[in-house]
Amino acid sequence: MLHNNRYLLLALLLAFAQPTLALPKDKDAPVEIEADSADIDGASNTTTYRGKVRISQGSMELSADTVVIKFKGRKPDTLTATGNPARFRQKPGKDKGWVTGQGKTIVYRINSEELVLTGNAILTQNEDSFRSDRIVYDRVKARLKAGAAAQGSERVKVIIHPQDAP
Repeated sequence: MLHNNRYLLLALLLAFAQPTLALPKDKDAPVEIEADSADIDGASNTTTYRGKVRISQGSMELSADTVVIKFKGRKPDTLTATGNPARFRQKPGKDKGWVTGQGKTIVYRINSEELVLTGNAILTQNEDSFRSDRIVYDRVKARLKAGAAAQGSERVKVIIHPQDAP
């Protein structure tokens, strides 16, 4: 049984270890933000957007009820999106399916390219999905941690659909 679990784990890692770099044009695309209101606080270096917030850059899209962006100097450092749920999606490559995620909170650590989804967190690519109370997803390294591996407290539920053989 342990031997079979190792093969299953390997299959899961390979399924989600495909390079999931964003489309090359994404990083050079302008950032567009829409919200019902914006509050810029220079003293705390934060900007808060409220009400049907939508942020897009190239293929990456994020939607939430509230988004707080913390700056270090003039550069954005951390983006925290909250909603019921907050959602994101991104096209990792021209021939790849969308990566989508949702949770009550999504924290995007901009310098590390890491997304942390908490509260009924779900990450999906094509029809395959991970569910847990906490998922950490590194967009550049194509690394995913869920449940206890991501310092969560709930078990992980993984659904992987077989791919058609060529």
